[in-house]
Amino acid sequence: MSGSIARLVSDYSELRRILAPGDFAALLAATMKHAPSIIRTGTLTSVDLAMSRNLRIRYRGTEIEFPLADIDRLLAGNDNPTFGNIREIFCEDCYLRRFRLAGASGPVLDLGANRGMFSILALTVLKAGRVIGVEPQKKYESVMKMLLDVNGVGADRQCRYTRFIASPSTESQDPTRNVSVATIHREQGLDRILLVKIDIEGAEKELFAQPDWLDNVDNVTMEVHPQWAGDLSQIPAALKKFGFQHLSVDQAGTPRDIQHAAYVYASRTGALIC
Repeated sequence: MSGSIARLVSDYSELRRILAPGDFAALLAATMKHAPSIIRTGTLTSVDLAMSRNLRIRYRGTEIEFPLADIDRLLAGNDNPTFGNIREIFCEDCYLRRFRLAGASGPVLDLGANRGMFSILALTVLKAGRVIGVEPQKKYESVMKMLLDVNGVGADRQCRYTRFIASPSTESQDPTRNVSVATIHREQGLDRILLVKIDIEGAEKELFAQPDWLDNVDNVTMEVHPQWAGDLSQIPAALKKFGFQHLSVDQAGTPRDIQHAAYVYASRTGALIC
């Protein structure tokens, strides 16, 4: 319990930094109002629902618009409230906290793109020339378009495959349902890929079954799911083979072996913070 409280305090301290004063005040009010639910469930879902409001955050010196109320209306009854994604991606900084990527540019792959929250981060904060998303659920396409529109980002800087990311051998079995990084690389005319973000709910084992795609990648950030995927030892082995320095950590950011990790960060350009 003490660890959960410490994390909550840390998260709220960071939320105070990235949210506008009025939005942070609304967060505190929602937290107090829903304290019984938080204690009973051990989650912040009720607060996330109460924070379904259009807001602007400031992350790494860049302001980003998030029409959360509009997004949640689009996804009503089909998904969790979007403020939870704000906490994970921007407050906990789960994907970039171990990288120095300031001034870097280049194409980014967003594997498991979901609503497009990381895609819009890559376009606005990392200044990625292009972001290619892979997300099998078509319902999120309208959310991505909304994020592009409200942040003034041209639609030509983002494209999305409505398929599952897969190894080349799995792709060949059903290319209408699956796509490999190699195919994306070829079809999109990519040279090197600045960053690949991966959150594919346990399918990371399948992705790393044929890891030659790493040869054209500079950095990897990924959420791993050993509880679903099983033995993930092939991931650090592949990263080492292709010359990556890598680090696996638990939810709190403490270094762990990959079977007890939540995230893996890897770089072969010296961008990793160990």
